[in-house]
Amino acid sequence: MVKPMIVGDIGGTNIRFAIASSDRNGLPNLEHVWSSPSKHYDAFGDALEHFLTIASPNKNPLQGVFALAGPVDKNTVKLTNNSWTVKRDDLISRFGFERLVFMNDFAAMARSIPELPSKAFKVLQTGDASCVLSGKHTTAVAGAGTGLGQALLMRDAANKWAVMPTEGGHQPYSPMDKLEIEIHKLLQSKLKYVSFEDICSGQGLENVYEALLKINGLENKILDAKSITEEASCGSLVSIQTCEFTANTLMNFIGNAVLSSGSWQGAVLAGGVSQHLEEYLGADSALEKFKNKGKMTQRMENVPLRLLIDPTAPLIGAASSN
Repeated sequence: MVKPMIVGDIGGTNIRFAIASSDRNGLPNLEHVWSSPSKHYDAFGDALEHFLTIASPNKNPLQGVFALAGPVDKNTVKLTNNSWTVKRDDLISRFGFERLVFMNDFAAMARSIPELPSKAFKVLQTGDASCVLSGKHTTAVAGAGTGLGQALLMRDAANKWAVMPTEGGHQPYSPMDKLEIEIHKLLQSKLKYVSFEDICSGQGLENVYEALLKINGLENKILDAKSITEEASCGSLVSIQTCEFTANTLMNFIGNAVLSSGSWQGAVLAGGVSQHLEEYLGADSALEKFKNKGKMTQRMENVPLRLLIDPTAPLIGAASSN
């Protein structure tokens, strides 16, 4: 990064912007970090214009990198869990960008990992950290927010980083015990196709909560994800059960990502919902879901697993992209 640039993290619920530059060590430095619920703006360009009046009132940065929660092509992104469609040509015309890059939001999240200090993470499983000190390796990255993101972070022998974004969150969920089968049956009657995202996300918390009310013979009650986690912290048994179930399923998901990608050197969970489930992710039952993979269980016990807790991570990742 030579000149200051504007970086953005555009999710299904919230948007964040910052002005990024390089510090003395060449690492990304963020200034004027700003966030807002996306519902306050009719379109992405309106939110960007508001930010620029605050952070850069006299001159717009000539470079921009925006991490968007949806499949990315060169010019247009339709956000998966948001009504916005963002067009690169329109933004260049409106704001005068000389260089403007779109990237998947979870690719940005993954790319931030090697740039962040240890305090940006909480260790969920120590594993064998010696295997990540040098040479080639792959890290499986998954995170629950409004949706469920997944990516692979890869380092080659020359210590260069690359990210492969995926849509792994839309893989079908496969139940394995009695409670999982009951919840899957209820969700399937409602959704037809039940993906991991339908359980491991903000929307997923709401789905699981509704299903558990029915299973426990309780009166239907509509709560959003934030209210469910708040009720759990206040001792609501069905909300606690919801958080435990979603956390366990998320740990199963990231464990599956390690298996399918061969990421024996490490895995990272990220995302706002993951952070709200922190105490449940560290429970023995959740760790068992991560590790218990049949013939691969012993190998999974050696995989380092961390939770990313820095909310600016996707902005750092966007600033670090090539």
